Amino acid sequence: MPKLKARAQATLRAAKPAAPARRAKPAAPAPAPQPEAVLELPKKRRAVSPVTAPLTFRKPEPERLEGVPLTPEEQARADAKAAKRSYEDSLWAAYHQGESEEARNTLWVHYQSLVRYIAERQKAKLPECVDVMDLVSSGNLGLQDAIQKFDPTMGVRFETYCVPRIRGAMLDSIRACDWVPRLIRNKHHQYERAIRELGSELGREPNDEELAARLELDLERLQKLRRELDVKAQISIEGGASENAEERDLLRLEMLEDRNEREPTRELQREEIRDMALRGLHPNERAVVEQYYFEGRSMKQIGDLLDLSESRICQIHAQVMDVLRKKFRSYADSVSF
Repeated sequence: MPKLKARAQATLRAAKPAAPARRAKPAAPAPAPQPEAVLELPKKRRAVSPVTAPLTFRKPEPERLEGVPLTPEEQARADAKAAKRSYEDSLWAAYHQGESEEARNTLWVHYQSLVRYIAERQKAKLPECVDVMDLVSSGNLGLQDAIQKFDPTMGVRFETYCVPRIRGAMLDSIRACDWVPRLIRNKHHQYERAIRELGSELGREPNDEELAARLELDLERLQKLRRELDVKAQISIEGGASENAEERDLLRLEMLEDRNEREPTRELQREEIRDMALRGLHPNERAVVEQYYFEGRSMKQIGDLLDLSESRICQIHAQVMDVLRKKFRSYADSVSF
C-alpha cells in the first residue's frame, strides 16, 4: 500500500504542467538630469529719497571690556554727563521737597535750551510767516505743565517725558491760529489723496463719477464737498517782503489789486470816452452828462447848478442818452472786424 500511494503521487506530479517563468521587472528609469544651478544676481535697489528715508538712530556705544581705560575725550564726556545728571537730580530733589516757586523757575530756566531746540526743529517744517519765538512761547507753556506733572518715581528721564508735551503745545498753538476748522482740513486731505490715487491708477485726471465712487459719495454731495473746501487762502504781506519768501507768495502778492492807486490805462480810457461823449453836445447837455456821470451829482443838484427844474434836467438827460447811443453804436460798427 505505501508503495502504490507513493507511485500515484509521482504520477500526478509528472502530469501537472510546469509553472510559467516569472517575468523580469522592468529596469527603473534613469534619473532625469538636474538643471544647472543659476546664479542669482543681487537685485538693484532704488536709492532711498532723504524725504522718505526711515529715521536713523544713533547706534549704542559698544560695551567696553573691563580694565580698558577710557580715552581723555571719552572720560571728559562721561564726567560732563554725570555732572549734568547729578545737577538735574539735585534740582528735582529741591523742587519735590517743598515745590517752591524758586525751584520750579530754576528747572524752567535749565530746560530752555531743550525748548529752543524743539522750536527750531518745528520751524524747519512750517511756513516763513511762523516766528520761532512764538513757538518758544507756546513750548514754555508745555514745559511748565510737564514740570508740574512729572513724577520721577516712574523711572523715566524728564527729557523723555517733556518732549512730546512741548511739541504738542507748539502744534496746538499753530492749530489755534488756523481760521479753517480742523474737520475741513481733514476732508481736504482725504479729497486730495483720492485725486492722487486715482490719477496714479488711471494715468489721467479722474472725472466726477470716478471721484465720487472713490469717496463713496453721490454727485450732489461731491459738489457740496467742493463748496465746503473752497476756502479763501490767506497771504502774509510781511512774509512776502522777507528775503526767504517763496516765489509762489510773491506772485500772489503781485496779483492783489490796490484800489487806492489808479491804473494809468483805465484813466486814459476814461478820458477818451469822456471826450467822445461830450463832443458836439449843447452846453446844457454837456453839463448834465459831466455832472451826473463824472462828478456823481444828482438831478436835483444839477438843476440847482444850471437854474433849471429837476424835470427839465431829466428830459435833457433822456435826449442826451439817445444821441450817445447812436454815436457809440456807429463807433462800434466802424471799429468792428
